Amino acid sequence: DVNVFYTGFLKDGTVFDGELEWARKGWAKLRGEAGIILINSAHIAVIKPLGPLAVEDEDETDADLPRPRSNDRATLAGPTAPGRAWADDDLRRLADAFLDHATDAELAERHHRTQGAIKEARQGFECARGNLVEDQISPVARTWVGRWRKVLAKQ
Repeated sequence: DVNVFYTGFLKDGTVFDGELEWARKGWAKLRGEAGIILINSAHIAVIKPLGPLAVEDEDETDADLPRPRSNDRATLAGPTAPGRAWADDDLRRLADAFLDHATDAELAERHHRTQGAIKEARQGFECARGNLVEDQISPVARTWVGRWRKVLAKQ
């Protein structure tokens, strides 16, 4: 076994001095004054070995290492995101707007949806009313036909 003594600098300015036991799969196992520490290599700014590199320990398995992961978690879109479910009351207001000849752009802004989503809903609406044939509208608009029939039947 060859020991590597190091001075390491983390991105936050923390300095570690001691012995590097091994480094692999994005992690470094360090032994210093603070004890044994596993450091994600993405957090290391500089590491200066003061001797030859150590040979990896065969006893330790890669499965024992924590998996590096990003601190940036995916967040769900807010309530104005396109694609969220429509409430029946919103669909009734949308149907009234279609009958009042509102444009897709106006309705998209009013209901915080994309113009494409409004267009698909409009095609399904017109098909449910019998003004379009189901074979003539997009597959997405076809999914709206049953929902529009249900909503329009409750009026």
